[in-house]
Amino acid sequence: MQALFCQDESMQKYTILGITLYDYGAREALRNTDSFLHNGALNTIAYISSSNLAQASKDEQLKDCLEAIDMTVCTEPDVLEAAGIAGRNRIREIDEKVYLRELFRKFGRNRNSVYLLADTQDNLEVLQEIVSEYQDNLLIKGCGVYEDFGSQPERLVNNLNDLAPEVIISRMPWPTDVQLMHAYGHFVNAELWVSLPFGAVGWVRNPSLLARLKRKLVYQAFTHNVNEYNKKKTGN
Repeated sequence: MQALFCQDESMQKYTILGITLYDYGAREALRNTDSFLHNGALNTIAYISSSNLAQASKDEQLKDCLEAIDMTVCTEPDVLEAAGIAGRNRIREIDEKVYLRELFRKFGRNRNSVYLLADTQDNLEVLQEIVSEYQDNLLIKGCGVYEDFGSQPERLVNNLNDLAPEVIISRMPWPTDVQLMHAYGHFVNAELWVSLPFGAVGWVRNPSLLARLKRKLVYQAFTHNVNEYNKKKTGN
């Protein structure tokens, strides 16, 4: 029987395209989550992709937002592969969404109150489907559509604080929710804000051949960009 968590769970620091981040095995990431839920301040978690990093590398403010997130989780292994720190078991954990599955189980088991946030009503329905697919017994305290607040952060924050959920789960076109976390998170009365990926490739437990092929092409393009960046930095 294959182990759920990889054995090498040590945190690894890496810098890619000039952005410094940290990677955690699923077990250690869950320990961090326990700490986040009990430290009395809002902590942030965001799923990131190679395209997110490519965009942030060209925008200093966005880079600052990304580096300020308390914990980032890769949507695909290509980021860690390009950084040279992707072990076989970590790739499996990412492919099988081990952290996300265990995270939602934790929320369901602990009866943490959850607020679902999306940019549009259609995307809120997609988010609800994603959540129910992973865990159908979450304690949903409220749902919000950012455009219903006139895309005004202050109105969103007021709504969140009126309901005071323990956990916010958002899925919005990147980097909307990352920017909201950075600029307004300290006003929000919650314990944890988790940003799920918008339009991520291969969000299935066992990627199909087509999904794996697409990931390989994305990885090749991303690796090329990383290599070109590194050559410019070193002058080679």
